[in-house]
Amino acid sequence: MHGIRRSRRLRGLAASAISSSSNQEKDADKIVSVDISKECPKSEKYKGVPKRKRSTRSSTTAKTASTESSESGKEQIEKITSKKKTSTTEKKKPRKRTSSSSDSKKIQALECLPRLREEELKQSHEGYCKDESNDSNTDEVSTSLQVIGVDEAGRGPLAGPVVAAAAIITLDIPGVTDSKKINKEETREELYEKVISSPNAKWAVAISDAPRIDDINILQATLEAMRNAVTAIIHNQGNLESNVNDLRIEKEASAKMHPGCYVVCRTNDHLGNQMHFDVSKPSKSSVVSDAGTEEKSRFEYYALIDGNKVPKEMPCEAESMVKGDSKEYAIAAASIIAKVTRDRLMREYDTKYPQYNLSQHKGYPTAAHMAVVRKLGATPIHRRTFAPLKHMVFDQDGGIIEDNN
Repeated sequence: MHGIRRSRRLRGLAASAISSSSNQEKDADKIVSVDISKECPKSEKYKGVPKRKRSTRSSTTAKTASTESSESGKEQIEKITSKKKTSTTEKKKPRKRTSSSSDSKKIQALECLPRLREEELKQSHEGYCKDESNDSNTDEVSTSLQVIGVDEAGRGPLAGPVVAAAAIITLDIPGVTDSKKINKEETREELYEKVISSPNAKWAVAISDAPRIDDINILQATLEAMRNAVTAIIHNQGNLESNVNDLRIEKEASAKMHPGCYVVCRTNDHLGNQMHFDVSKPSKSSVVSDAGTEEKSRFEYYALIDGNKVPKEMPCEAESMVKGDSKEYAIAAASIIAKVTRDRLMREYDTKYPQYNLSQHKGYPTAAHMAVVRKLGATPIHRRTFAPLKHMVFDQDGGIIEDNN
């Protein structure tokens, strides 16, 4: 009897526990449904579900709906971010440019320095010539102003010459800028060939060697070389009245064939071919007009010189321009001619004095260069008035007798 009663009690307790648990689950379902509806009434998970069925959802359906909505939300976010990434990558892709002839001209104009001062000088010259022709009753004389760019290379090195170049380059060549800003030697060489072989180009280089630099100092030697280069350009056209027989004219710059101080000059025709003149005998110049008749012509020259000094006794009007090799096209063209000419000379000197490795440092006083000088002494192309050589005593062969550094 006691066992039966005990089992009945246990059954009753179990039934009451089951009923209480079921009631708790119902209450929980109600709480969950109300909380969810209050928290996110406009959530994505309620789309397409009638309002009357929202409160009757069970906790499991609510959980599954919330997980589905979160997963769908994640998918949508991933789609949006992937679209943004693809759009940004598509924007970063370079567009293929179909450049016309006008675009190529604009690109070429941007790749070389402008002719600002040159154009100003030519415009003022044209206005002056028109005023003179209207006031005078003399025969008409066709005049044109040619602007000469002048620059140098090799003022700072311990060995080798200083080279000054003067140039009249009528063609705009892409890439013509300050030679010091052109890092690759191959690029300078390529531009040099384009400049000196351009149509109607007129250029000259003047070389002053180390003994001349030691005699009159580097500044005066540089100014002298600049004056000689400009004089050679003008004299090569047969328009210089003064005597320039003291200028030594050579056909090319060469360290092996032409030691000392000399000038090399060249004038091209309209096709870029070199024209040959007898520079010792100035000739009269003339031009052919559009009608086919020959008219008297008179060239006037104006030199734009890089730096802050103008050489004395210039054969034409001139002005200096600080950092002109990075501002004016004509000066930049002259800087390329001067730089490449000197580099070629130093490579020739390197074959003559291979221990000094002149082709690499171009004569500048690097640590390796000075170590060789202290070991082997100075060569004939070393500037004895430059430090630290000026504090050394040398014998006739260049050997160091005394070093006071």
